Amino acid sequence: MTGGYEQDGGAGGDRTAEVAARLGVDPRVLAVVVAAGWRVADGHGGVADAPDGPRGTVYVGVPSPAELRALDLPADGLRHFGLTPADLRRGGWTDTDLRSAGLTPPGAPDATAWFVAGDPPQLMLGLDPARGALLARPELRRAGHPPVLDPADVVAVPVLPGCTDPDGDAALAVREVRDGLLRRARRRITHCALCLRPVLRDATTHGACHLCAGSWLGIVL
Repeated sequence: MTGGYEQDGGAGGDRTAEVAARLGVDPRVLAVVVAAGWRVADGHGGVADAPDGPRGTVYVGVPSPAELRALDLPADGLRHFGLTPADLRRGGWTDTDLRSAGLTPPGAPDATAWFVAGDPPQLMLGLDPARGALLARPELRRAGHPPVLDPADVVAVPVLPGCTDPDGDAALAVREVRDGLLRRARRRITHCALCLRPVLRDATTHGACHLCAGSWLGIVL
């Protein structure tokens, strides 16, 4: 199994009406402009930080936020190179730098409520008290059991709250962000080699979804 992120629709049931109410948007407009239905993302997203303190590692060449902007690189993608927010702060990043990049400073609670849409998950929507409405691409993280979804490529969409016209400029701006995230998310979707259902590439074993891997290959995850 994939911790509720395979074909069972995720955790907590449909929360589309709740999300729309918190955004001040009609649920029908939310569905047309972004997606529907929304369910709670287990773990509420966030990036897992390594404990602070000496680890016998020397950090050399940690890029500054300005360097990342000049190269047009997403800051949250640095964790793929082994750099967590804790590593970045040791490299000179401030908590303000981390928050502006959509990352949670080490030791700080993640106040963002994250919801996910799609089967398999393809889009995340965050409600953050400081940054407002956020859209992101989900990534599967197996830190513990069950696995959780982390938001990647986080983008603030301040025009979404209160959006009333699905054909207006605000809605078009939200769709542009959404479509870019969906293109990146769908490149990470494959089909189970056994049941042929779509599944996240990271949620397969020997080409099989985890449900089939347990049922047909005898692999317990």
